[in-house]
Formats: sequence, structure tokens, C-alpha cells
Amino acid sequence: MAAPPPPPPALPDDVVVEEILLRLPPDDPGCLFRASLVCKAWRNAVSHPRFRRRYIGLHRHRAPPVLGFLHDWEDGGIPDFFPTTASPFSLAAPDRRFWRPVDCRHGRALFLSDRRQETQELLLWEPITGARRGIPVPAAFRCQWPAAAVFCTADWCDHRDCAGGPFGVVFLFAGEQDRHVVTSACLYSSETGTWGKLNSRQDEFTMEFQNHSSVLVGRSLLYFLSDGGTILEYNLDSGVLAVLDRPPDDYGRGRQRFNLMLAEDGGLGVAEAIDFQLILWKREASDGTDARWVLSRIVDMDSFFDPVTLAPVLGFAEGANAIFVKTIYSLFMVELQSEQAKIVCSSPGFCNLIPVVGFYTPHSRLQVPGGEHHSPAPWLKQLGRGGQQGVWEEKSLEWAQVLFDEGCMAINEKDLAYTADCFRHVLEIRVRHYGGLAPECANTFYHYGGALLCKAREAANRSGTNLRGKGQTDGNMTGDGDDSVLDLAWKMLNTARVIVAKSPEKTMEKVNILNALAEISMTREDRDKSIGYYFEALAILEHLVGPDHFRIVDLNLRIGLASKVGDAIRYSTKAISLCMSHIHNLEIAKEALLADIHNLKIAKEALLADIHNLKIAKEALLADKDLRASAAKGHSGKSTLEDDISYLARMSSRVQKKLEELKQAMPTPSDGMDNIMKRVVSQASHEQNVKNTMARTASLTCSQMTRSNNSFHSPTMSTAAPRGSTGSSVTNFEIVGRDMKRAKDESISYEPSPKRLAKPFWTLL
Repeated sequence: MAAPPPPPPALPDDVVVEEILLRLPPDDPGCLFRASLVCKAWRNAVSHPRFRRRYIGLHRHRAPPVLGFLHDWEDGGIPDFFPTTASPFSLAAPDRRFWRPVDCRHGRALFLSDRRQETQELLLWEPITGARRGIPVPAAFRCQWPAAAVFCTADWCDHRDCAGGPFGVVFLFAGEQDRHVVTSACLYSSETGTWGKLNSRQDEFTMEFQNHSSVLVGRSLLYFLSDGGTILEYNLDSGVLAVLDRPPDDYGRGRQRFNLMLAEDGGLGVAEAIDFQLILWKREASDGTDARWVLSRIVDMDSFFDPVTLAPVLGFAEGANAIFVKTIYSLFMVELQSEQAKIVCSSPGFCNLIPVVGFYTPHSRLQVPGGEHHSPAPWLKQLGRGGQQGVWEEKSLEWAQVLFDEGCMAINEKDLAYTADCFRHVLEIRVRHYGGLAPECANTFYHYGGALLCKAREAANRSGTNLRGKGQTDGNMTGDGDDSVLDLAWKMLNTARVIVAKSPEKTMEKVNILNALAEISMTREDRDKSIGYYFEALAILEHLVGPDHFRIVDLNLRIGLASKVGDAIRYSTKAISLCMSHIHNLEIAKEALLADIHNLKIAKEALLADIHNLKIAKEALLADKDLRASAAKGHSGKSTLEDDISYLARMSSRVQKKLEELKQAMPTPSDGMDNIMKRVVSQASHEQNVKNTMARTASLTCSQMTRSNNSFHSPTMSTAAPRGSTGSSVTNFEIVGRDMKRAKDESISYEPSPKRLAKPFWTLL
């Protein structure tokens, strides 16, 4: 019989597992997804935010991979998200029957509701986390084929993992106004939740944006391409909307055969497919003249495509520097840096592709279930129709509390970036559930603002600048990244102040919020506002703590530092006086504490003495108990005394018999012997009398019985000579016993009592 196979090896510990999983290839996210299904421990490892930070940091020197693309093809057999990775991989994208994908950038995808609906709405979807957010579109913006772009607005972000942060949306649309064709653009901010100023320009014809997505150049320029081949530029800083010329028609280009892209230097570029070649253009300015189009390079694609097919460019993947090219039979993805191409699918029906780029890691955050959306209403309301809204909101609030606790722990670990990220997500969930100015959100606004303030300090210290952007060593050095963080911190803290101001109660939370606002005002050199916040906080704090509390001292000192010279001296002196008073009170408290400690020591010694006395009393009690037991045992000795008397009576008869035998053996006994024998008989008679007085003897006390027994069992006894005898002396009965033994060798036998061993009779004489 064959031996059973050996058991499988044990899985390595969590640390080793994490190190192994960190080295899985980012361009094959299915590996991490399948690893998360092995066991709960592995899923917890790969879904932890710490793992994602390490995973992205380990691959920071490479471009993020293209995970797949979104599309608007009407074939229901193709998934809404089409993966381009080596192994099977899927993301729960919104249903394209009700949401048309229009853009994807910085970890966020943007969808527009179906144009057949009465109202338009934008839907923001994070592919990695699954989070969704609805953005209402004003009725005045409605048009047939608008365009929209999404981007991250966090200046400190490197856009490799900025999902969940602040973002902006540009909505571009065309229409008629006063019999003129007008193209307009408007900016939406997630931080304020409102649309900004509308910027418009007049054009000769109406533009439609159905087949192309936008391109972001730098941090301030967005470019759109209309279906007619018109390039529009929108400046995020100034709001100016302009039209750019197209590259020259040197290669006989058709208007739907090219698409926008980023050039190698990061500027605006165009990729067009002519026959079997990719023609790459870039826009550059030289010698102070206006920017113009310059040919960048030509990539031969005849080795990849059928020589009889045409190849229009369908989409560009920002961050991955890859484009999608369509032939008659297949769809290809071309990496421009390596000029390598791979086939994606054999379905040529796509008309607009929105590539999804980023690092994928499994996540434990609650995802909103996908499904059919029969109206363009916000996704949360759609869930409510199926009876799932209450359940989802309850789970979301539970997850918000988990994130809040993680953020608080991250503060202790000095991980300020993760802290701000946690509080941001908590704020989004609670604002969506309770409302923007609900009292339940005040604490979250405060913690998020405080985390941003600490993050701005850390960034300023790391870059050698203060929070105002001025260098500590060079007054001309400025920092651009910290101002936006500080502004966001101000907005969060000010919102928290507005919420708590609705309540008349004086709480420490109000003091903390006002202190943080005063500190930001000081960094901006707005001393008047800072002093006002400090005074307001001081007025509340005086009702909560004692007059010499250390926080009162601290506030007076801060007011002194923010005030002018005269007021600074006054409040600083007051702070010093309060500090000395606080020190004096602490010394008094210290003395009282030492006295309490001394009294406790005395009480301890007294307690130990009481314990010792109790032990002595316990021993005495046990001894008295033993004495009483002995006395009770002595009172039960009646039966033993009766046995002794019975034994002596039997012995007297035997001695009498022995005397008769001795008389026969000694026919002429001496007078001394006669006297001895008479005394023996007298002694036996005496014992018989003792038996008659047994009842009286049993009532003796324990001490009396002891004396009686001692006299009764005395080994020696002196006896006076009977009256009338002459010359008779005291005789030792032990000697008499020896004489009796010499007279007859036969000894006198006896049987003692089984309850008490009586002494030999001869020892009694």
C-alpha cells in the first residue's frame, strides 16, 4: 500500500506574506485579487492602506499600468469595464446603459447621465475603491453632446494615489444665445460643492463632444477635442476658453483619425494614424512667437497591423503614455515609449475609449452595489428604491467610525498623510448621511482641519519654509504647496466653528476649534483675527476650568504674543502671575498629597498590628477549644474507672487463692508473713469498698480524679502496724513479692482491660 501524500506546507507568517505580495507585478492586478481570496489574513494584508502605500512606493520609479478602459459600445455582451491585463480582472463600473463615460484621470472616472433623461447629472466613480458620488448639473448647462473632465485639486498630491481627495470638474457645452452659437465652460469644486463662474465664447458653429476625451497639461490647462476636429483650451486659473489651430494637413489626415495626447516633454500633443504609421505632433513655442505644431516622430506599425486596414486613434492613457488604435479586425494598445503593441480584443465596434490607469490593490471599503439605474438620480437615491439605502447607510456609518479610529491611531504614529486621508473619507460619509452642517459632522470637520494643519506644518518644516511660504533662511524663497493645505484646513475648521456656534453650551470642543483658527490666523499674520479667536476661546474656557488652569495660562501667553507691545506686556505678566499661582497651588497639593501618604502609612501600620492581634486571638481561641475537648474527653472516663475496679476485684480473688496455696506450701509462716497476708486481704477488702462508692467517684472533677488516681496507683505505700502488734515495721510490697516468688516459682497472671492497660499489680504495692 502506497504511503499517503505528505501534508501541504504551512503558510508563512503575515510579515513574509506581505513582503511576497508586495512584489507581485502591478501590470497584472489579477494576481493580487486572487491572493486576497486565499484566506481572511491575506485579504486583510493586501486591503490595508499601509500595504497600498508600500506597494505604490515600491513601484514609484515606473509608470502606473493601464488596467483597462471604459466605453460606450452598445453590445451588451461586452462588460462595462474591459480589462487589458494579462489575467482575468474586473471592476464594477456603472452601467453604460444609463451612464456614458466621458473622462478618467487621477484615480477617478466621470460619467454623464443618459441624454434621454429629463435632467442631467454627473457621476464620479473611483475604480480602485468603488466609491461613487453624484454631481447635479444645472439645467442651463443642458445640451446634446457636452464634454466634461475631472482632475485632482490637491497641490501636494503626486496623483499616484489621490482617490478620495478634493477634485474639480470642468463641464463644457455649446448652445445658442441671442441667435449666436456660444461655447461655455464652468468649474465645479468638491471642496465647496458648488459650480463657479460661467465662461463663454462665441463660435461659428455648434460643437459636439462624443468621441474624444480631454487631456490635462500641467496643473492649469485642459484641452478638449470636438467631433469636428476643433481643439479648445480651458485655463483653470483664469477661466479663459480659447480655440487652437490643428496640426498641418501634410499627411492627408481625416478629422476622426487623430486624438489628443501628451507629448514627451509633457506639453500638448496629437497622435494620428495614417496608413500604417503613427504620426506624433507636439505644440511648442520658440523665440517668443506664438506656439506652433512641430512633428515629434513617426512610429511604423506595419509589423502589427494588416497592411490593407486603416488605424484611427481612439484614446490616450494619461500617466501610462499609451494609445489605443483600431483596425478593421482588432483593437491594439501601443506603448509609445517602447513602441510595443499588443492586441486587446477582436471587436472593432468601439467609438470612444476612456482608459483607466492606476495601481490596483484589493480594498475592504464598502462598495455600492451596481445594477440597473432607470433614472439619472443620485446613486444613493437609486439604492433606496430597492430597499437597500438604509442598510448601506448603516454600514457606511460603521465604516466611517472604523476609519475615524484608524485616523486617531495614525496621529499617534505621526502618519499625517494617512490621518488626513482617513478623516476625509469619514467626512464624506457623514456629510452625505447627516448633511453638511449637521452637529454630528462638527467633530469630523475639526479633526480633518487639525490633521491638515499638522500636515502643512510638517511640509513647511521639511521644505525649510514656514506656513506663510517664506523661507527661514532666504526671504525670497516661496512654497506653493502649503497654502492650499492651509486654506483647506481653514475651511474645515471654520465650518466646524459655524456648526458648534449653533449650540449655546460652552464646551471644550469650541475652545479647541477657536484655538486652531487663531493659530492659522497667526501664520497668515492676521493678528486681529487671531486675538479675537483667542479672546473668544478664553471666555469659554473660564467657565470650564479653574482661574489658574494651565490652559488659561497658555491662552493669556498666546494673546500676549499676538498683541502689540503694551498689551503683550500686560497679558504676558498676567500669564506669569497665573503660572506662579498655579505652581503655588501645585505645591500645596503636593504637601497635602505627602500628608495623605504619611497618614496612609500610619493606617497601614495600625492595620498590620490589628492583623497580628487577630492572629494571637485566633491561636488562643484554638487552644481553648482543645482544652474544652480534653475536658469533655475526661468526663467520659467513667467506663475506664469501672474497668479498673472490676480488674482489681478479679485480681483480689486470685491473690486470695494464691495465699491459700502459699499457706499450704509454708505450714509455719512467720508473724511477719501473716501480717503481710492480712494486709493484702485488707487491701482487697478495701478495693471492694471502693467499688461500692463508684457512683460518687464518677462525679469528681478532672483535677480531683487526677489526684485520686495518683494516690490510688502509687507504686509505694507505707502502712502503719496494726494496733496491738509489737516491733512491726513498714514493709515494701515489692520485696514481699520477690519473697513470694522465691517461695513458689509460679507467677501470678492477669488480663488487663482492653480499654485501658492497668499497671502490674506489684507496681501498686
